[in-house]
Amino acid sequence: MITIDISHTLYTSNGIADLLIQKTFHESDLVFLSGASGIGKTTFFRILAGLVKPDYGYLRIGDKILLRTEKDINLPPQQRDVALMFQDYALFPNMTVWENIAFAQKEKDPTYITRLLDAFQMTTLKDRKVTQLSGGQQQRVALARTLAQKASITLLDEPLSSVDATMKALMKQEILNFHKETQSTVFVISHQPEDFQAEADTIITL
Repeated sequence: MITIDISHTLYTSNGIADLLIQKTFHESDLVFLSGASGIGKTTFFRILAGLVKPDYGYLRIGDKILLRTEKDINLPPQQRDVALMFQDYALFPNMTVWENIAFAQKEKDPTYITRLLDAFQMTTLKDRKVTQLSGGQQQRVALARTLAQKASITLLDEPLSSVDATMKALMKQEILNFHKETQSTVFVISHQPEDFQAEADTIITL
């Protein structure tokens, strides 16, 4: 089971808001996050990844406690086995498409990288620097890099926002295939509920 209990004050352009999440669900669930813009969805992901320490927090995955502020437990990102797809992609500009994806893998798996590039129609671009790509192509690289890590927890922040309908369908299917094959707990933020709400095992509304 995964247990999340988080309380954190947000200082936004619209004033002060409270991020409050209490949820227990199964490991390997597909989790869909919904809520208005600025409500704290991305901050929640950064807390799960260990990039932000909440005012109060408890995060337990199975028998492992990743975060317990009362006991001053806050595992660093490299000890959490969490892969985060940033909304701004955070790609390495001096690296090629292939190098960006491979760099994220602890255990190198070129066969899986090849599969992802093929699924996202990026094979012919694998040796191109990411600065030479369009925004939609960069998003495909960012998603491939995140899935390639095969982490226990996979956080996807608006993974389909910059591609056309045909590519969106391909990318969505690959995310669903990844979830089924790896049993990673996959969290998805999307402004379009139809993207993943129907397939979700758990829905968190902020």
